[in-house]
Amino acid sequence: MSKKRKKKPAGALPADQVSETDEVTSEGSEVSSESTGQKPDAKAKKAKAGRAEATVQYPEIEQKWRNMSDKTFFRSAIWITVFAAFLRYFMLLLRPVHHDEGVNGWMLTNLLRDNKYQYDPSNYHGPTIYFFAYPLMKMFGLVTLPLRSLSSLFGLMMVVLVFFLRRYLGNVGTLLAAFFLAISPGMVFISRYFIHEIFFVFFQLSLVVAAVYFIEKRKAGPIAQGWLWVLLIVCFIPGALLGGKYLGGDNETMVSSLRFVLFLVDVAIVWWVMKFVTAWDDGRPIYFLLAAASLAMIFATKETGFVSVGTMAIAIPCVWVWEKIGPGKTVRKTLQRNALIGTAVAVAAGLYYYQTIQDGFKYLYTEFLNNSYRPQTPFLFYGLMVIFAVTLVLWLLYVATLKTDNSTTFDPPQELSWKNFREGLGNNKHAAMVIGSGFIFFWYLSILFFTSFFAYKEGFFWRAFEAYNIWTNTGTKEHSQNGTWAYFKWGSKGENAIIIGSLIGSLIAMIKNKHRFATFCAAWAAGVFAAYMIIPYKTPWCALNYVLPMCLIAGYGLQELILSKNRRLNIIAYVFIVVGTALLGYQTYVSNWVRYDDDQMPYVYAHTRRGFVDMINQINYYAEKSGKGKDAVIDITSPDYWPMTWYVVDYNHVGYHGRVIDTQAEVVVTKKKDQDTEALAKYSDKYKYIGEYPLRPGVDMNLLVRNDIADPPCTPADNVQDGVQKGGGVVIYNTNHCTREMSVIPTIPMTP
Repeated sequence: MSKKRKKKPAGALPADQVSETDEVTSEGSEVSSESTGQKPDAKAKKAKAGRAEATVQYPEIEQKWRNMSDKTFFRSAIWITVFAAFLRYFMLLLRPVHHDEGVNGWMLTNLLRDNKYQYDPSNYHGPTIYFFAYPLMKMFGLVTLPLRSLSSLFGLMMVVLVFFLRRYLGNVGTLLAAFFLAISPGMVFISRYFIHEIFFVFFQLSLVVAAVYFIEKRKAGPIAQGWLWVLLIVCFIPGALLGGKYLGGDNETMVSSLRFVLFLVDVAIVWWVMKFVTAWDDGRPIYFLLAAASLAMIFATKETGFVSVGTMAIAIPCVWVWEKIGPGKTVRKTLQRNALIGTAVAVAAGLYYYQTIQDGFKYLYTEFLNNSYRPQTPFLFYGLMVIFAVTLVLWLLYVATLKTDNSTTFDPPQELSWKNFREGLGNNKHAAMVIGSGFIFFWYLSILFFTSFFAYKEGFFWRAFEAYNIWTNTGTKEHSQNGTWAYFKWGSKGENAIIIGSLIGSLIAMIKNKHRFATFCAAWAAGVFAAYMIIPYKTPWCALNYVLPMCLIAGYGLQELILSKNRRLNIIAYVFIVVGTALLGYQTYVSNWVRYDDDQMPYVYAHTRRGFVDMINQINYYAEKSGKGKDAVIDITSPDYWPMTWYVVDYNHVGYHGRVIDTQAEVVVTKKKDQDTEALAKYSDKYKYIGEYPLRPGVDMNLLVRNDIADPPCTPADNVQDGVQKGGGVVIYNTNHCTREMSVIPTIPMTP
């Protein structure tokens, strides 16, 4: 008797999603014993064993992840957002102001006090962040908290933006990607101080999200409409400001009144424009305009925009090529064989570069376990070894499953295609309007910021494009001392779990070859990482450019593993997430709240030491003691002083000389070692020595106060405070109010 095989009914659930009720009521669907020729007992046993293998009884919490409802997703998203906010705002002022924050603060000071900012491509990055911060400075004054809060806000919004990629990363993949962004040591560290990078990376993600939503034929929602409202208001503000000044003349009351009236006119124009755009194809062109605006903000924030945007542009055709030549339609047995061959090639390459790999492990051992001048961190070393081992097991298990299963855990969206992009533009007339509007919007926003809202006409074209010529030179010379492997070294101590997770996710995306967005993220991450590895210019904050796409692809890859049908693969993937979270969390904690000024930590780069704040406190004390307060004269002879400009911004008489001068100032700050001899000769009879204070690694300062406001000499007990060793190699010098003769200066060593 011939055997008959029952066909699987259309729309049947995957085996791992069959409920207990389905299993209980499935008896009637069994093939009859007559049709199979098997004995009833043998048949029943085989069927039962098959169902037991196909339907794993997952814990309740895991079932919620596997069959995630909208409610569960949004609750999880809220908790991740709250967690990210805590990491970015908790004790935000703990870390001293960085050198670059001091420079940015100086630019803001001039903008606020003189109402003047002129973009200078030879010295500084783009102008956007100064105008973002300007309203806050108007409201709160020149203080640190609002500035850092603004950076933290953009870092937090980046986490929130990831949730909008739910259809392309999957429920679990999206939550994991957002979680990695939330806890990333670099993302947290850079979000907690006011420099360009976090704004720069945010606009890269907003460009991707806007572009995806436009191609997807997404109807413009309230958030997208709100962002366009804000951007259009910003675009029209110069008309109200300049028009009011032109029409009102020297009458300030008339100028203010006219500006208010013109602003209301601008709001009315924006309302009409928004009404038109939202009615046009359900507001879909709004996403095109937001993509154009994001592109403009990328280039107006930092001159390295061409690196990030260029790698994104290259990644797009890579997706198309890989779809054609990749293993998407490869027979499973052949796919497994190819994966094994690839693994063998990787092992052979590892053996060939054995010495380099061995040097890498020696570096990790030295940094974490044998570092004579920094605290030992065995947890990081052994945790990293564990995650290496877990990754190896994870990969071998995954390759083993390829022979029987290469399915995906969620349906790949098919909207991301050239066809949908072209349909989104509409017919030729509409396409010209959409592209033309985006082109105008891009150039108008660029001109607006580079010309300081039309107040500095030289700021655009020749000044803006000059930045790329200058950066081409600096990119090959400055900050090149960190070496070719700098990002590997910094990554091994900071983003190790994210980098390894992104490698796994990239391989899975390429092997499955079903999710275009995942393949794009893999190509984007690899491309931008390779680009920054090749460029000699290397600073830690540039790492955020590849950490962003790595978080996205790591989330996708881990979802494919923890939701797969192989239970062992699920468990090992969970172990990876737990160990990876422990490593990332530990590094985030230590980098941001313990060793935040230790140059041995990743992302701590030429950072201001905490002992510098003690010197500022002493300056404030002696300024008050002099009776002059903010009118006290402070002469800074050291050529290195940033970010001191920000700390003494409220003083009215501060001189930055860069050399030892004749002075009668109440307070003098000299550079340790380089100016010791000359300062001793010139100031010994008029000044007392307070102490030596660290500015940043390799740069210390001596603080001197005039004899008439000096405190009594230090006692032996006070001298004990001189050179107290703190955790992380930070040295705190004299925090007491006492003085010494300047002759002791040569005996005080430099801070380690």
